[in-house]
Amino acid sequence: AELQLMHGGLNEALLAAQRAERINPNSAQAKTVLGFAYLIQLQFESAAIAFDSAAHLDPAAPLPRLGLGLVKIRQGDLPGGRAQIEIATSLDPRNSLLRSYVGKAYYEENRGKLAGEQFAQAKELDPKDPTPWLYDALLKQAQNRPVEALQDLQHSIELNDNRAVYR
Repeated sequence: AELQLMHGGLNEALLAAQRAERINPNSAQAKTVLGFAYLIQLQFESAAIAFDSAAHLDPAAPLPRLGLGLVKIRQGDLPGGRAQIEIATSLDPRNSLLRSYVGKAYYEENRGKLAGEQFAQAKELDPKDPTPWLYDALLKQAQNRPVEALQDLQHSIELNDNRAVYR
C-alpha cells in the first residue's frame, strides 16, 4: 500500500491499506498509509480517525502525528496542527522532512525566525531534500529577500530533477 501510494496509485494504495487493516486491525503502519490515502482524497475525518488510531497503536511513530498535523491544518486549526507536527519532530528529530513541515507551520504562524531555523536544520540533515529549500524560498520572499528566495527556489528545482511541480 505504501509503495503504491508513493507511486501515485491512490486507488490501489487505498484498497491495499484497507485489506492490510482488515488482516491486522492493530497495524499502525496500515492505518498510517490509510490515513495518507484519505488525506490525499481530502477525506479529512476518515484520515484523522486513521492517524489517531495509528498514533495510539504506536505512540513512538512520527508519521501518524505528521498526518494528524496536516489534517488539522487543512481543517483550519493551525496551532493544533503545528503542535502535532512538533510532536512528530520530537519523535524523530533528525528527519529533514519533519523539520521542513514544522518550519512551514511556523512560517504560516508568522514566526519567521523559528521557521528559518527549522529549514536550516532540515537542509543540514538532508542536503538532497528539495523541500526545505522550497519552503525557505517562500519565507525569504515573504521577508522581501527576493534574490536569496530565487537562489533557494532554483536549488530546490535542481534537487527535484526540475519537475514542474516545484517551478
